[in-house]
Amino acid sequence: MMQTICHFASSDENVRFGQFLDWLSARGRSGATARSYRSDWQDLAAYFRRSRGQPFTAEALDAETVSAWRESGRTKGKSPATLTRRLAFARTYGRWLAYDGVVSSEVAAEVREVDNESAGQRHEPREDRSPRLLMDAEVNQLLRQVEQRGCRRDQAILYVLLDTGLKVSELVALDVGDVDFATGTLRIADPRVRRVELPTRAARKVAWSLAERGLLSIPESGEITLPASGGWPPCTRVPQVDPRALPQIMAVPTSPMPFGVEGPPAEWPLFVGERGRLTSNAVQRVLRKHTAFARVDASPHVLRHTFAFAYWQRTRDLVSLAEQLGLESLESAKAYTQVLPLSAHAFAGGAHAFAGGALPFAGGALPVDGGALPVDGGALPVDGGAPSDDRTRRPAAVG
Repeated sequence: MMQTICHFASSDENVRFGQFLDWLSARGRSGATARSYRSDWQDLAAYFRRSRGQPFTAEALDAETVSAWRESGRTKGKSPATLTRRLAFARTYGRWLAYDGVVSSEVAAEVREVDNESAGQRHEPREDRSPRLLMDAEVNQLLRQVEQRGCRRDQAILYVLLDTGLKVSELVALDVGDVDFATGTLRIADPRVRRVELPTRAARKVAWSLAERGLLSIPESGEITLPASGGWPPCTRVPQVDPRALPQIMAVPTSPMPFGVEGPPAEWPLFVGERGRLTSNAVQRVLRKHTAFARVDASPHVLRHTFAFAYWQRTRDLVSLAEQLGLESLESAKAYTQVLPLSAHAFAGGAHAFAGGALPFAGGALPVDGGALPVDGGALPVDGGAPSDDRTRRPAAVG
């Protein structure tokens, strides 16, 4: 049983809510859902303690309490999405309590009605649910800053997020062995196993980051070419990749084992910090640092939206987009077909749309048909030829 401690709730309620979380897990709910419900429960208990002067118990969950809690959140300026999520928690928790015999089915039904009444009485303007995207200038500004200021690890993090559309939870769960340089893919295992393409420019950043940690042996030239040589999503493919040009995981690493990690290097975390595997919060801090330098308002989810819209503009394939993003429903993927006209117009004339065969990068939007893909300030021909600048060679820190 998961132990949950909330000082605003009674000891019996703490035990009961731990059982509720176990029930959610048994029903296949994600860890993110459990964390959200735990946060909502703690907020409800804190509100109840402040307003009633006594610890919260499940028996106190009724329509009046839930309605007052919702109004308290509205007064504090909580977004409609947050208020709706809180009501969803109250409805689910009330239904489970009714199944367990803690509250009556009538009380649970009244709690469900709070949600219906609130939806009918809401007078605020409807929240804009369109995905927020980065424009060409913002992408270029962000990439320039991370190239200038970011370490190898930070560069790899940003490029992987931007070129694959991964969620932060998927990114931090990656192990070294999940990177397949031979096929140019990443293996994602949460919540179900799938593979996403890793373009060459992102793969270079990952490889150099691992080489800097002493985990990877890269070719003497420092050149790494994968099947998908483009980006955002891959626009150009290399028919035959030379196996000798692919990085190899070292059998005996030249770096110490990360904190809290056991097993061979393939099972080590792909992205680590001083305390071992990076957490989602750590990745958020990394991105906040570089977006602050770049004066760009972006989060990992905004990078995911930016990738997804570019993917849709390139392929017009909803099924493939849903698979790439790990979405269970095509309805979720349809959001990227309904971007606001302002955003669509800004993309149509720039690199994101790919209609003109262009790739966005730190140096600007360059044509991919017979053109070159810039890497670390240099240029790599997209047909897999030799680099055109010494800066694409092995970094000094590796050699």
